[in-house]
Amino acid sequence: MRTIRNTLFALVVGILGAPISLAQDMPAATPDRTEVFNVSVGKTIELDYYFPDNFNAEKPYPVMLAPGSFFLQDDPAAFGWVVIRAGIEEPRFNVDNANVILDHISTMVMPRDDRFHMMGYSANSSGVFRIVAALRSRFAGILTIPGHPRQRSEYEAVRQMKIRFIVGARDGYWMREAKKAHALFQKLGTDTEIEVVENGGHVLKHLAGRPLFKRIDDWFH
Repeated sequence: MRTIRNTLFALVVGILGAPISLAQDMPAATPDRTEVFNVSVGKTIELDYYFPDNFNAEKPYPVMLAPGSFFLQDDPAAFGWVVIRAGIEEPRFNVDNANVILDHISTMVMPRDDRFHMMGYSANSSGVFRIVAALRSRFAGILTIPGHPRQRSEYEAVRQMKIRFIVGARDGYWMREAKKAHALFQKLGTDTEIEVVENGGHVLKHLAGRPLFKRIDDWFH
């Protein structure tokens, strides 16, 4: 019975992503600002802001939205980005809700060129592509660690953005899907890159913090 349970657990992790306990063993950096925003009646969202040194609210910054705190180690804003933990990709938020949240964030931060960037990892990447495709005029780029679009229409909607994939070489399903997505974006003429991490599995813990945000700055700045 234990063998069956372990096998099922491994399948779930491989398809849906890391279990919550893995995310919890990596405490996030302390945010510079935290707030709970009322999205609509009965809906709130907690937002964590990480600001670069000498942050000026009247100055434009590249802004990266992260769905959770898993990769937010060290100083996420060390390379001059504003990084915000904002789970707008969650199924409980529709496109209108996401638009309201982005409007609110824009009262706190001035996104460079009036466009955000967004990252996702594992199962929540589907929500990232869903929201970004629907609100494509508000975004400049997507990063998945790993991830891929679920709907064919999403490829066309985001083809003008920068799309970046990071995936472990041993992460079978996710590596195959990321490579297929990357190839399709290439055919569409998209500015797309993929990094396959040698010996990497599904949970790329060693990229958390500066290694990841250095990549973000190199790719999107």
